[in-house]
Amino acid sequence: MKRNRELSYQVNTVQWNGKVVSRLPEESYLPLFKILKSLDIREVMLSGYVTLEEADFDMNEETVRMGNLLDSMGMRPAQHHGLSAVYTPIGTSQEPVIERLIRSVRYTANLRSPALVIHPGHYHDPASWNKVSVNDFYEAEVSKHGMEAVLETAGKNLHEAGKEAEKLGVKIAIENVDRFEPMGGAALLPRLVAAADSPAVGFCLDSGHAHCCGQTSVTDWIAIMGDKLFTTHFHDNRGARLDALTDKKWVSPTGIDEHLPPGFGTIPWIDVIQALDAIGYGNTVNFESGAWPDCEPEEGFRHAICFWRTLEFLAEKKAAGKH
Repeated sequence: MKRNRELSYQVNTVQWNGKVVSRLPEESYLPLFKILKSLDIREVMLSGYVTLEEADFDMNEETVRMGNLLDSMGMRPAQHHGLSAVYTPIGTSQEPVIERLIRSVRYTANLRSPALVIHPGHYHDPASWNKVSVNDFYEAEVSKHGMEAVLETAGKNLHEAGKEAEKLGVKIAIENVDRFEPMGGAALLPRLVAAADSPAVGFCLDSGHAHCCGQTSVTDWIAIMGDKLFTTHFHDNRGARLDALTDKKWVSPTGIDEHLPPGFGTIPWIDVIQALDAIGYGNTVNFESGAWPDCEPEEGFRHAICFWRTLEFLAEKKAAGKH
């Protein structure tokens, strides 16, 4: 059993105002870096150095700077949640998508992060972006060309990006988005990763998406992802609402994807830890949630870390038959 895996928490260094990505001032995140390091947490989750939206700064220069900053502190990003399109209208050149995927990989390498996390269904199409949802775009492409063609096209694009990722020592981890977005459930996401046919392309497990969508449990996802599980987005919620689980194909995350710290929802975390042990997961456990609420940051992170270490201890006891 793997006890005391490295832990990582989300820290925001950029923001998006609905139009453009901007840098946050250092005083908004440097104290959090220092608090986490003081608590023996040396890895953080960075987000937002994306190729989907415009930025008011040079992302290549900024990702180099941020990587150097963390390195100077004896820290690194456990992952870069970068987002990037995986396909564009079928029948047109896929080169703009491949170029953006490769750029996202390079930003991740600049940050000195081992993993780039993306969603499986984002598209690139200047004529449609911010006008047509990812779900509607996917449905239209499937209607025109068939689901197999969409999977094949996205897989080939990811394969090309995987070549660059291998060179730079980066893994591309595709997140389960279950019923929120296309190709994100247990029926299609493993097929997309298989279509990519690259040792650098695998999975990011989002526990909250799995739990609140109610179709594939967190532990079942771990078994499905197996040795292709590269990183995690661990957070909690109170499970699926009955009115959300209708016969509609897509479900809105609003109100059910609560992003609570582990322990504040109903995910069976001891079972999750044992499932990680069963597949030999040895990478960092990354939390897409912050400190415990209603606490000062240092106290809140201390509680969150202590709670998780207690879960690990209880999982070990349970495995040994000592309840």
